[in-house]
Amino acid sequence: MDAITNANAEFDMMRANAKAAVGSTASASLVGGTTGALSLDSLTGSSISKAKEQYRHFKGWAYVAVRAIAQRIAGQDLFVGRVRSSPTGGRKLILPKSLKSIGDRIEPIESHPLLDAVDQPNPIMVRWSLLYSTVSSLKLTGRAFWWITDGEDGKLNIWPIPSDWIEPGDPMRATRLVRPYGGVDQIELPGEDVAHFCLPDPSNPFGSMSPLQSQSAAIATDEAIQTAQHRSFQNGVFPGLLIKVGRLPGMMPGQPGERPVLEPEQRQELVDAVRKLYGGALRNNSRLIVDGMIEGVEKITNMPSEMDFLDSGKQTKARILQAFGVNPIIVGDVADATRAQAIVAEKSFCQNTCNPIIELLSQVLTRWVGQRFSGENLVAWLAPCRADDPEQTLAEWEAALKVGAVDLSEFRSHVLNLPHSKKFDVALSPATPSVS
Repeated sequence: MDAITNANAEFDMMRANAKAAVGSTASASLVGGTTGALSLDSLTGSSISKAKEQYRHFKGWAYVAVRAIAQRIAGQDLFVGRVRSSPTGGRKLILPKSLKSIGDRIEPIESHPLLDAVDQPNPIMVRWSLLYSTVSSLKLTGRAFWWITDGEDGKLNIWPIPSDWIEPGDPMRATRLVRPYGGVDQIELPGEDVAHFCLPDPSNPFGSMSPLQSQSAAIATDEAIQTAQHRSFQNGVFPGLLIKVGRLPGMMPGQPGERPVLEPEQRQELVDAVRKLYGGALRNNSRLIVDGMIEGVEKITNMPSEMDFLDSGKQTKARILQAFGVNPIIVGDVADATRAQAIVAEKSFCQNTCNPIIELLSQVLTRWVGQRFSGENLVAWLAPCRADDPEQTLAEWEAALKVGAVDLSEFRSHVLNLPHSKKFDVALSPATPSVS
């Protein structure tokens, strides 16, 4: 215990010295001003004190990526089971990888206090909002917390606690200190009442590292681009074309005269005439002919394709989405995607992004359930995400139907979505390929 405490203190001292060596500019914003960009401080650590800053960047492409992950996991079912000493002989369960080795010994429990608590976590939330908030916090700050306590009705209540509200009460996290937003006094909570979900920091066993933190520079750049675009459209003047009015005849041959000063009505009449002749989508890129009245037409505003915001925006978008493990198809960019590409994208998203988080949530809940309900040998897990591939699903059902693994009634109900009929309560086999 003393060795771990000393090591942690030494690590904090080394981090403080390293930050001091960066210089007085280390705390400056990457893009300066009050644009909401991540500070350089956010690049050098993952302490709880930075969580408030990390929550502020739940916008832009970071919001798009986190939303896709949190929405998908929030729709998954939660299960609680009891581990038996011998195989149960029940139906094969869909389990996270960490529980597959004991899958044949897990007996699902239909009713449990944790299941009731997650379905109705507290007076203002439902299961979807609890899981969405948890996954979002995990992706933004690297941490998420559930305060699980007994309610007035005797049922468990679950309150998700923002990462910037809570800090450890001791080095080994036996207690937690909570200070709600705007509060003054701290509330001390027993460690066994707090489920702690964490994306670990390899450089600090007590720290965390979030995808948002790993791409602070890209997120700051993306926000700066959006700010520049907004301000340029808000403060800029974009007349598009400059029309030069021809000069009057000069007093001497070959000498141009003065350029006339038009009245407001004359200027508007000239603009209306040009717009009438050359305006509209059907006249896009048509040629404009000038005569004695108009000396020339010049373009004075850059088009969006001529500005570097497009290319730099694509680069920052790609960096942010890849850090969160989200591909463009998943977030709705399906303009050029084929059906096969969409299925592959969803499979990759489920296997490489959502299911690892589900593994983490399941292992933390299993450990917490084991501690709170000791002696019952319980496990808890979220159902892993599976990509929706209709063609593959149909092929699997047809193969099962051919060998008699399912009957026609099951095929009608699950595949064709037709009502049950006793006429089809029969299984096919190679010997009986059809039913009259």
